[in-house]
Amino acid sequence: MRRDLLIVTVILVIIAASAVPGCLGPGTARITSVTTDKDLYHSKEVMNITVLASSQGDMHNTTLRLRGIQSQHGDFQLDEEIPVNLSPGLNTLVYDHQLPSCSSCSGLGAGTYQIEVELIHNGMIASNMTHSFKLEQ
Repeated sequence: MRRDLLIVTVILVIIAASAVPGCLGPGTARITSVTTDKDLYHSKEVMNITVLASSQGDMHNTTLRLRGIQSQHGDFQLDEEIPVNLSPGLNTLVYDHQLPSCSSCSGLGAGTYQIEVELIHNGMIASNMTHSFKLEQ
């Protein structure tokens, strides 16, 4: 009888713990949006990038990777890896990036460019999203 009661108690504890985000094992996260403070930028302006990430638990050892604004030479003008610690719920991650001069020397002509954003947890991509913006002289 006591053994049966112990088994039932353990099962109930496991079920209850699984209902609480982040209680069993590591949390999970996903990018819910990527925005910039403007849709149109000019040479050498500062771009404010805001990433909203929803986490179901504490997520340490996480990296926010921003990569984009690829030149005609194949170089990325934005390539940053930022260590972040996510807490349960919605997390706001902000990064400011100085845009390069838009000229033939930098390989950036006027046009639409993309930024790929990734959340990397323990070396694996947990979530990613792409954002586009326009660049003019």
